[in-house]
Amino acid sequence: MPTAQLKVFVPLASFPPRERARWAAYVEAGEGLTRGQVAEVEWRDASARLVGGRTPLGPDAALVRRAGSRTLVCPLQLELRAAFALAAFRRSIPDVVVDQFVPDTQARDLLAEAAASGEVPHILDEPWAVPLHWFVAFAPDERRVQDPPEGAGPRVRYLTTVGQAVVRLEHAIEVVEGTVEDADEVLLALAELTAWLDGFVDEAVVELDEGGVGQLRSPEERRADRTCAELHEAIDALAAGDLLAAAATFGAVRARWSAQRSRDHAS
Repeated sequence: MPTAQLKVFVPLASFPPRERARWAAYVEAGEGLTRGQVAEVEWRDASARLVGGRTPLGPDAALVRRAGSRTLVCPLQLELRAAFALAAFRRSIPDVVVDQFVPDTQARDLLAEAAASGEVPHILDEPWAVPLHWFVAFAPDERRVQDPPEGAGPRVRYLTTVGQAVVRLEHAIEVVEGTVEDADEVLLALAELTAWLDGFVDEAVVELDEGGVGQLRSPEERRADRTCAELHEAIDALAAGDLLAAAATFGAVRARWSAQRSRDHAS
């Protein structure tokens, strides 16, 4: 299933002491996974994780980045993410249907236990399309378009710090609250994303990776996409009191992504 991801890379020094020691040993042993390895594991074992709640990688698996003298770690937490995915799935359909997809009671209990543990996942997954409120956390000039050596067209990512992302999201919430009626759904999405990011230090790096969702569009569409810029233009228009311009811009963006989601589901 094509999936977009938000990933938080936390400075090694910011982990609690026990976790810091564990991840330091992991980094020193050179065991950090490449993006290609992560993609392969997540694609190959997605069904097994959802049904069995287990991954062959175990709890110690992570992406590792280096920014100057800093080492940043993004734990994969595959079992925790499977638990959150199952929890969201269970909220959307009757329990009897869930039982058909995940028939093993022990597996469901393990996933439920992980979801209720209070542990915060470092990665959010979203199939078929990038949620629009994710883009609000970034500035348009934080967009990165790269051509990977394996081909398949450009790869689109956004990079910022958690602190900057939270400031932008809080600004958007303030503007929408003060200008738009009946915006509960938008405000809830922005607030939930802000609360998730607040669980990490301001210096952590947050990355929006369009991943497989980006591959659903043509290379030309990926290069030309202005979703992030358009959403910030809509927020600026709201702040200036131009509700018509804001509605037109936001409506066009939402229609474009809704059409992609519908088209991809149908295919």
